[in-house]
Amino acid sequence: MTDRISALVAQSAMPSGGRVYGDELSLAVLPARTVIVLRLATPTPKVVEAMRVAERPLPQAMNTWSGDDPAFCRIAPDTWLLISSLHEAAELLDAARTACGRKSCAITDLSDAHVTIALDGPRAARLLARGCSLDLSATTFGMNACTRTRLAQLPVMLRRLTTERFECLVDRAATQYLYDWMQDAAAGLD
Repeated sequence: MTDRISALVAQSAMPSGGRVYGDELSLAVLPARTVIVLRLATPTPKVVEAMRVAERPLPQAMNTWSGDDPAFCRIAPDTWLLISSLHEAAELLDAARTACGRKSCAITDLSDAHVTIALDGPRAARLLARGCSLDLSATTFGMNACTRTRLAQLPVMLRRLTTERFECLVDRAATQYLYDWMQDAAAGLD
């Protein structure tokens, strides 16, 4: 039974790599990352302001992120994602538990359930706009912005890293579909 489960997991994983569309756009499936969801039962401004995970504050403003690695993304009034390519899940789980102390919260490791697709280049926002109803201009969806949205009919967490670089965190089961959709949409940008 364990061999069968291992085989299914291996089949569902997309390899790292990507595709370049000239100087204007590149797509890449990033290596596996740690993804921790932190939900607070009563996230009052005072509680959020006092919270420190690994000695760093959580973002207080909705739909923003802070930090390089781990990045802390506030995606709902009571929910933050902790995303890292350098830290193991156990390390971030312990840091989040320590930060919460006796506060009522839920901390979940979703690392194996998500894949990150990076879009880079001047046409990245234009490609995303083909499947998303958000205004992704740098003035509206600015630096350090993140949000949960629907892209190509799939729920994703979208994060802007620079004016020309975005990351989409998507459910592993839908990764191939979204990546294929992005390739088709990129081909249609010309």
